Amino acid sequence: MNKTMSVNKTTKNICFSAMFAAMVFGLTMLHVPIGAGGYIHVGDAVIYVTALLMGDPWAFISAAIGAACADLVSGFAVYAIPSAIIKVLIAVPFVLASKKQQSLLSVRTALLTVISGIITILGYFVTDLIVYRAGAVADLPANVIQAVGSAVVFIVLAFALDRAKIKLRFEKEIEK
Repeated sequence: MNKTMSVNKTTKNICFSAMFAAMVFGLTMLHVPIGAGGYIHVGDAVIYVTALLMGDPWAFISAAIGAACADLVSGFAVYAIPSAIIKVLIAVPFVLASKKQQSLLSVRTALLTVISGIITILGYFVTDLIVYRAGAVADLPANVIQAVGSAVVFIVLAFALDRAKIKLRFEKEIEK
């Protein structure tokens, strides 16, 4: 591989990573407020798709930047760093599966939403324990709803993207 081709691939990865970070940010900002000052969003579903398409480190960068920026802009600055860490962690199972996946949706990736959902629930529970102490239990139902909602949106989105052969198209575009 020559140097020009390597630079072009890196440039494309940076651009796509920025695009996915913006999508995570935007779809996290389009949220439904719930009790205890939190909210539910579909940004996590974009993180799952990004992880399957881009792998690491690009998916991790997109997830962390998009989620942290959404928290900062939404007035939840206290969650920005924990969200960045949690969102990287929820991407890990999908990144690990991405090399073995020909499509976005499979039984494996559907089950990975459960693992990532548990990471989300536990991650925000620990964060809430540190920030709010006893109030952390009150946020658990919202975090469960967030995890389940993200799984459902991911399954629908991945099904639609697979019909359009997005993973194959994306891989070809990166390799150009």
